[in-house]
Amino acid sequence: MVINRSSVRFSPRLARQRTFEGAYWRTCLSAFGFALIILRIFEPAFYNIGLVFVGFGALMLAIAALRRRKNGDIFDTTKPFETGGGFVLLTSLLAFATYVTLLVFIVRLGN
Repeated sequence: MVINRSSVRFSPRLARQRTFEGAYWRTCLSAFGFALIILRIFEPAFYNIGLVFVGFGALMLAIAALRRRKNGDIFDTTKPFETGGGFVLLTSLLAFATYVTLLVFIVRLGN
């Protein structure tokens, strides 16, 4: 089957959906999945690391919900596209805090 690219319509609506809904939800789900693997496979000494990923996933879920509520109807193509600078900063700070916490827990594992 051959698809004629000129007949396929690339929609900015789909791009917005992948960006706004997909990225935050995929990050949240991957954090929960990784936490589940750590909590189910590894010994109890690693449970703190798994709980960090659970917290990270829950906070990413909260950021996704806040971003969706603030932006309203992101699929309205008559409105100009605005970047989520504050949410990007909040996500960056959350990721940095998560990495620092993980580093502290990993260093404490050896003691």
